[in-house]
Amino acid sequence: MESRISVDSEEILRIRGTNLEFSLRSYDRLIVVGAGKASGAMAVSVETILPQKIPYSGVVIVPEGLSKNYRTSRIKLLEGSHPVPSPRSVAATKEVVKSIRNATEKSLVIGLISGGGSALMTLPASGISLRDQIRTTTLLLKSGASIENVNCVRKHLSSVKGGLLALAANGSRIISLIISDIVGNPVGAIASGPTAPDPTTFGNSLQILQDYRISKKVPSNVLRRLKEGEAGHLPETAKPGDSVFQKVTNLILGDNSVACLAAIETLKRKNEMNATYLGSSWQGESRDTAANLTGLLLAARGCSIILGEQKPEAFFWGGETTVTVRGEGRGGRNQEEALSSLIKLGEEKGITIAFMGTDGIDGFSSAAGALIDEFSSSRSASKKLHPEFYLRNNNSTTFFEKLGDSLLVTGPTGTNVNDIGIAMVEPKRATD
Repeated sequence: MESRISVDSEEILRIRGTNLEFSLRSYDRLIVVGAGKASGAMAVSVETILPQKIPYSGVVIVPEGLSKNYRTSRIKLLEGSHPVPSPRSVAATKEVVKSIRNATEKSLVIGLISGGGSALMTLPASGISLRDQIRTTTLLLKSGASIENVNCVRKHLSSVKGGLLALAANGSRIISLIISDIVGNPVGAIASGPTAPDPTTFGNSLQILQDYRISKKVPSNVLRRLKEGEAGHLPETAKPGDSVFQKVTNLILGDNSVACLAAIETLKRKNEMNATYLGSSWQGESRDTAANLTGLLLAARGCSIILGEQKPEAFFWGGETTVTVRGEGRGGRNQEEALSSLIKLGEEKGITIAFMGTDGIDGFSSAAGALIDEFSSSRSASKKLHPEFYLRNNNSTTFFEKLGDSLLVTGPTGTNVNDIGIAMVEPKRATD
């Protein structure tokens, strides 16, 4: 982040790669607010960049247990819960709103937004309880809905999402610095777009509940609010064209492609190995996407004997898949991908694959993901583990715990740019 943002001796804030610049001396106050898995590190960076003589204050929400990892002097770090909100999320969000309401038309607000902000920054709309939100969020997360669809519903049950935080800033100038955790970087969906216009509607939210067959399972208050909103009896979220956004700038500072390309550069500096980037737009049901990716890697290895390749090939890709939960097991989308890939790979030699979440947290488990190789299938057989059974029960974490030495455990990383996959493919020999 330091490489993108700077403040010179004349107290001009500039963002590299853009023509934007802001004279900090022209504002009556500077307020920093935000939420997300990367927001703690972002807050530290902002304090490093802003000159000590510049007066400012702020409130940023980070995941539970992580505030101690970051040392800030003027930006207050509060904690919330993820992936399901909690009373701590609500209390912290009230502090954010209180802080931003101190802004005036002559103020500058810097937003620090990253993935995870939807749960961390939670303030239910009128008539909606936190329990209503928790139940609805849990149903959506288990339904297989994409994060864009999950956040569409969240925005219409919130007092701060869908651009409503920007409306609370009293016409101040807002610069939101965003680390994207959603494929395609839609600013209105990242952390449910607290400072971004929202093109979705109450009607869209109702349709999502119907599409994923949970409209009869969500709390009655939720269904009532969405229907009243669709009928025009409740104000919508902030829409494109609203005058408030004339003074709002939403900037993507980092995303999955940046992480993948950085990993490739690191590999090239340290190893004599070819590297191929397969893009950062991989989506779909986890088990299906992983099977397709593994099929691609098997084909690539098969081609190597024809092409006469001598060096191993590394493949990198990114994105975010979904899991439709049908079983009662423990897992996450990356571990489910690894389990599906293991089934597809079998005992094929020369391929090692890792699936991992860049935030260090995969689903409701303590792992970031899992790694498989040519020995994983035979090891599971020797331990009488049947991967198909565990996959059917969405029980990937238990499978890899029993398999041993396969789970990738990093702890929270302080960032979140979707998921990354890395595969090492040895060239195939005529004797294989």
